Amino acid sequence: MNISGQRRVALYGRHSTALQTATSSDDQVAACAPLVNLLGGRVVATWLDPEISGYRRDRPGLKGLLAAVEAGEVDLIVCESLDRLARDAEDVAWLGKKLPYHRVQLHTISEGRVDEIKFAVAGLMGAIFLKHLVDKTLRGMEAAVLAGRFAGGRAYGYKRVIQLDAKGELVRGLLAIDEAKADMVRQIYRWFAGGLSSIQIATRLNADGVPGPRGGPWNASTIRGDPKKLVGILNNPLYTGRLVWKRRHWRRDPDSEKRERRYQLRDPSEWIEVGVPDLRIVDDSDFEAVQAEMNARKRSITSLPLAQGNRNRHLLSGLIRCSCCGSNYTISGKDYYRCASQKERGTCDNRLSVRKGPLEEASLTVIQHHLLTEDHVRLFIAEYEREATRLARIDSHEADTARIRLQQLERELGNLYENLLAGIATPALRQMIDERETEKARLISRNATVDRGVASQPPLPTPFVLQAQFRARIAALRSTLEDPAVRGQAASIMSRLIESVTIYPDEPEGPAAEVVASVASLVAYAINDNAAREGGVSRSKAVVAGAGFEPAAFRL
Repeated sequence: MNISGQRRVALYGRHSTALQTATSSDDQVAACAPLVNLLGGRVVATWLDPEISGYRRDRPGLKGLLAAVEAGEVDLIVCESLDRLARDAEDVAWLGKKLPYHRVQLHTISEGRVDEIKFAVAGLMGAIFLKHLVDKTLRGMEAAVLAGRFAGGRAYGYKRVIQLDAKGELVRGLLAIDEAKADMVRQIYRWFAGGLSSIQIATRLNADGVPGPRGGPWNASTIRGDPKKLVGILNNPLYTGRLVWKRRHWRRDPDSEKRERRYQLRDPSEWIEVGVPDLRIVDDSDFEAVQAEMNARKRSITSLPLAQGNRNRHLLSGLIRCSCCGSNYTISGKDYYRCASQKERGTCDNRLSVRKGPLEEASLTVIQHHLLTEDHVRLFIAEYEREATRLARIDSHEADTARIRLQQLERELGNLYENLLAGIATPALRQMIDERETEKARLISRNATVDRGVASQPPLPTPFVLQAQFRARIAALRSTLEDPAVRGQAASIMSRLIESVTIYPDEPEGPAAEVVASVASLVAYAINDNAAREGGVSRSKAVVAGAGFEPAAFRL
């Protein structure tokens, strides 16, 4: 609380979609003014998250609010209702622990002061709401499909039809053929059946200036897609007058702050198929000719080179960038990397192909001899010591708080046991004793764990020892490059050490590459052996990960 005694209030507002009033979030915080006056607080900050779902934890406004809470700049949070802050039951429970930990109260117009019980009820109600919303949405989508309406995103070759029902409401999911784009679909089918590859087709369309489905350039994957999933221009059954729905089972990733959706393909027996002859664009004969051509070009997985059967064997997969367009370099043939935009779309002028083996060797040499220098190791150690000092201060403060709470618990338990000895043995009294004994045991156990962790914290090796360990580890990596059994593991290690490898094809002295790596990750790799994983090494990597990126270049 500030010196004046007034509690510092942070206001928060959020609305989900652009379909709501554009000022919805502002209107929410404006409506909180009477409650702020009633609480006697002073507004010190306002945080808004317009047009962002409450199921996302990475909202900028929410992150800013919580940062202010953690910094001790807020005493009260006021918003319209708890579901403005969070909808997911896990997030509600998380806030229910986080805010009291920082001694911050939450008041809403709808719920009043939100205590532990209201947090628990809100989490349960949010889970029920989400389940009912999903069920209701799926029922509505299935009914639309069975009626011949489209329930997914708009497919290329079609346009939306605006039509109102008898009540004057918009009928969703109505499509009609867009003749100009439909002609392009038919042309793509003819090109592919005639022998052109999906890459050649994408390149030709981009060269002719034909916008892709999303308005940007065409990709080969957009054309070819995946026959098993019925995606891609060449596999879409809608072009033959068949609307297929419920192919995918969508789920939200609980480990993602954005709650990105992931899906699994359902069994074909669960799919729903409805005939929509008015939406046919491609004749059956043309569709079957394309499918036959795709099957003829298909090779069995056993005949594929190991590089294509196991993508993880490429040491630099996903790390190489094109300096001209920013796209990834992808494997081309057996032993070369090429710019994906040039290879698959023809939209980049960078035609430089880079041999895989020499690039891997050069990258390993660069990080071994040029990135983990004595100066960089000293930088890491200095950063580590600063962070360790900061964490020690936090641990000391928490330890002091725990000791004070333990003394308070001892006094409370002494009074409760006196009442018990006096014969006041009510169920409520026994429950209060049990709760305090449990909290006491937890605090004692936590303090013992912290003390053991501090005592067992090993010192960092000297810069000289670190460099020697790192060079030995990289040398071991290089010696196993030709062993297919361990290349996948080596690639996983490289993805942690290297941030990017950028290819510059038009340098004055010839093509060059620039390696960017994290000094912190390099040093952590040097000291993180099996014997140290339970000690302070893993923690030191966590507190400085991502710091100290340094580039180093070499000629191709």
